[in-house]
Amino acid sequence: MSNSRFVSHLRLWLIVTPVLLATLAPMLPDDRHFEIDTSELASVEALFGEVRADDLASRANERFRAWFVDSGAIRRSYAGSANQSLISDGGTAGIASAWMRHLWMELYRAIYRATVAGNWAWGALFFGAAMLNDGAVQRRIRAAAAGVASPLGFHLAAHGLLIALGICASALLLPVWLPAGVWTIAAACVGALAWRLAASFHVNR
Repeated sequence: MSNSRFVSHLRLWLIVTPVLLATLAPMLPDDRHFEIDTSELASVEALFGEVRADDLASRANERFRAWFVDSGAIRRSYAGSANQSLISDGGTAGIASAWMRHLWMELYRAIYRATVAGNWAWGALFFGAAMLNDGAVQRRIRAAAAGVASPLGFHLAAHGLLIALGICASALLLPVWLPAGVWTIAAACVGALAWRLAASFHVNR
């Protein structure tokens, strides 16, 4: 099971890809790649209103502070670079410090985006469950009418669902601005793929 293609794709899209993105993106030299763009903030405010947008930002601040600032994680991450050395390191310390700064900025933005995306969580869950149920009903209708199974459709839907979830996880870390409305599209795609998954599962039984 652990060596199956499905599990390999699961690791690739939900673990490896976000980890690689989190590791490689901080190498970009400009801080602006890791700041929350004003366009992204404006898209959140346009959807939720100014008061709700401020509340989401406050919740993201509180989570980041509790998880990384108050816990001492940020302080410990800079402990080594704070020590002065008489031997030149060729600028390595500066590069490492910039990478670490970008990593924390990236994580803060990811927490902010996850906080915003959380507003779609319950809706996406119920929508996905409804689409799964509807797909299962469609499967039973096909089976009653001597329908033919579609292993290719099931395979494509399963891997498409993995890719969609992986893209959602990676989107939290993308070094570009992300409009808040993209989560509506993501929820719709996951629901559609869930329907196809259920509708194509063993329809010949």
